Amino acid sequence: MSSPFALIDPPEAPVRPRLFLDAQHGLCNRLRAMASGAAIAKATGRDLVVVWRRDHHCDARIGDLLAYPGAVIEEDDVADLCRDLSERVYNYMEIEPGSAYLEPILAQNDATSGDIYVRSAYTLVSPHADPAAEQVFLRGLIPSEPVCDLIKKVRHPNDVAVHIRISTGPGFDHLSYESPDNWPEERHAEMLYWRAKSQPEVFEARLDELIAQGKAETVFLAADLPETYARFQDRYGDRLSYLPRKLYDRSAEQLQYALADLLLLTRAERLLASNWSSFSDVAQRLAPLGRPVEQSGTDF
Repeated sequence: MSSPFALIDPPEAPVRPRLFLDAQHGLCNRLRAMASGAAIAKATGRDLVVVWRRDHHCDARIGDLLAYPGAVIEEDDVADLCRDLSERVYNYMEIEPGSAYLEPILAQNDATSGDIYVRSAYTLVSPHADPAAEQVFLRGLIPSEPVCDLIKKVRHPNDVAVHIRISTGPGFDHLSYESPDNWPEERHAEMLYWRAKSQPEVFEARLDELIAQGKAETVFLAADLPETYARFQDRYGDRLSYLPRKLYDRSAEQLQYALADLLLLTRAERLLASNWSSFSDVAQRLAPLGRPVEQSGTDF
């Protein structure tokens, strides 16, 4: 668009009202929130406008990751003005003043007809929610060229994809994006519980069973710690494929690797997933329908 203020200047005002979706936290939290916002916008005759703020959770522009054709606001001052001018504002971010986690968006008999602004890291609750429309949105996302180049470097497809997410807890609290301050105490406790169920040895035991059954001749691994890659490489050798990297942070470059990992996780016949992980969840949602998935802590 010619000017960031084209979204709010009267001469450029659209005929249709808008749903501003202020996507928060990490990559897959943002993608899920965007998908649910897109479905609600479609169902209520609104145009989706994604608010994408670079921060310590996701220090990348949306264009670093996606060839996204929709309307996007990346300037904080413009986003804040759109929020202030909206008819209704919803905030799912529990630690922020005035928030209302999982408040229904445009509940039944809500007469709001103008712009609405939603700030969320989570799938939205609404009578207008449409899981099928969310899937259409997610599957229609196009990775950026750098992400596509990374995918080409890795052997795929594979028999089994493994996603191991464990970097939460006392050893990681110093990282701003893993700090307990990001969540209410009870939700952080839930995360710690499920991370403890997703240790590498749990995945190794299940993977060894699949290998013995002849169901895991090739394996793709996506993990959040270098030592996880090292132990799997030592254990599984040439059976294993993964995307080598030197970065384990939330920088733009590392997030490109993360999105490549996400898409590579979809290109296997079975997924061993980390429970309570938005990354594992989106990886399965992007995979072919009916792809077998097993969750750590519940299925193995």
